[in-house]
Amino acid sequence: MGTPAISAKGLAVKAGRTVILQPLNLSFSSGEFVGVLGPSGCGKSTLLRCLAGLQSASQGQVLLGQRPLEQLSSEERRKIGFVPQDDVVHGSLRVDRALTYTGRLMGLQGDELTNRVTQVIDLLELQERRTVRTDRLSGGQRKRVSIAMELLGEPQVLFLDEPTAGLDPALEDSFMSSCQKLCRGGRTLLMSTHVMQSLDCLDLVLVLLKGHLIFLGPPQEGLRYFQVPSLTMIYKGLAQQDPLQAQQRFAASPLYQTYVAGRTP
Repeated sequence: MGTPAISAKGLAVKAGRTVILQPLNLSFSSGEFVGVLGPSGCGKSTLLRCLAGLQSASQGQVLLGQRPLEQLSSEERRKIGFVPQDDVVHGSLRVDRALTYTGRLMGLQGDELTNRVTQVIDLLELQERRTVRTDRLSGGQRKRVSIAMELLGEPQVLFLDEPTAGLDPALEDSFMSSCQKLCRGGRTLLMSTHVMQSLDCLDLVLVLLKGHLIFLGPPQEGLRYFQVPSLTMIYKGLAQQDPLQAQQRFAASPLYQTYVAGRTP
C-alpha cells in the first residue's frame, strides 16, 4: 500500500469518563469503498466525523495523504466531503438550481460552475430529475442530490452517514451501485450503516463494538471470520460478546496484520 488517501493514528474519543472510540489505527487507499458497521451507539458516526475533521478527537491524529487535518487550508479541506444522515437539500428548489446555488457558495462561477453541475448530475444519474423540485424526489434521489452537492467540490474522500436509512432493498441496491461507481473514479468512500444488503459493492467492511475495532477486511472474509452466511446476522452475536475480548481476538488474527498493522504508514 502506498500513501493512503485518509488515515488515523491512535484516534480515540472520550466524553467525560465515557470512552466512545478506543484508540484506532486505520488507513484507506484511493478508490476504496468501505462500509462501517456496528450496533447503535458503537461509534460509527463519531468515527466518520473525526476522520472528516468535523469532530475533535481526544487523542490521535487524522491525515489526508501525508498531512494532518489541522494543517490543511480551507481550500485543501474541500478534498474531504461529508453527507449527514439528514438531507440538507432545499425542498423548494429544482435539482439543477439547488446544485448551482451550492456551487456558487463554493466559489464556482461561469462555465466552470455549469460544467461541474452537469458532471455531477450525470455521474449520479439524475438527468431525468434535473428540473424536478427536490421535495418531489424519492428518498434515494434526494440522497443522491446531497452527495452531488459535496461532489461539486471534487473531494478525494467522501463520508456518508447512514445514507441507506429508510430505503427499500431495490433503492438501496441502486444507491450502492452509484457509490461504487464514485469509488471506481478514484475517490475513497466510507459509509456507516446498520444493514448492508449489497455487500458485493464494498471493498472493505469495518465493524465496531462499543468503540472497539473488532473487524476490518473484505466482506467475504467477514463472513468467514464471524461464521455467518450474511453480515447482517452478526448483530445478534455481537450482543453476546465482550468488546475488549472481541478486539483482542481480531488483533491476534492474520486479518489484523493485513488490513490494520500492514497498512499503518
